Amino acid sequence: MMIGVPGVESSAVDEKTISALIESSCRSASRVAVADKATLYAQGEPASALFLILDGFVKTSHICEDGTEITMDLLKCGEIAGVFSNPQLPLEYEETARAIGDVVAQRVLANDLRAAMEVNPRLAIFIAEHLAKSKRWVQRRVLRAMTQSVERRVIETLVELAGTFGARCPHGFSLEIKFTQQDIADFVGASRQVVSSILSDLRRRGLLDYTRDMICINDSALSLLARPPETSPKAVSSI
Repeated sequence: MMIGVPGVESSAVDEKTISALIESSCRSASRVAVADKATLYAQGEPASALFLILDGFVKTSHICEDGTEITMDLLKCGEIAGVFSNPQLPLEYEETARAIGDVVAQRVLANDLRAAMEVNPRLAIFIAEHLAKSKRWVQRRVLRAMTQSVERRVIETLVELAGTFGARCPHGFSLEIKFTQQDIADFVGASRQVVSSILSDLRRRGLLDYTRDMICINDSALSLLARPPETSPKAVSSI
């Protein structure tokens, strides 16, 4: 059920509108330019600020105790990096946010943004939708890991990434971001060796091609494979 907010006709607003709202409502708001591979924030630092991505892509990753880096998410223009910390219970960032290519973002203190949301319904809805979208994305990944084969998880993830980060090419879509086989393995919850074998098989079948820095996807063919198998309706027994 959708709940209407007085004075707000639609919550579908772009990042420029949200950026202007934040800038006019939050004294701490400022634009920052982040160079390729530089960090917006690092794991373990106080979670004091959030970043609205205005241009470019950001990868978040978590460093495990053994030093292994796990890719957690990829963020694009209009999405937010960071977490809302409770003023009474300060949090630390649980991941590192790193620029993929040059990035422009709007930085704002979490407490400042929280106060602005209390008086600006449009801004509050945007943030709420962002949090809901992030939750759905995590839920999809968990569900895939629990119910699907690794090959199917790889195929669905590639189709989803192509729709979000892809640019048209003769074969379908090429991912506009540098995305390694290890990144894909992190996303689907599998080893790099298994994912590498699956990608090699898909390339042999003409469904994708890849180099060290780019993956080109035949999205039409992969989308067909990504469709859930048709299930026949269960027969209803008569009494």
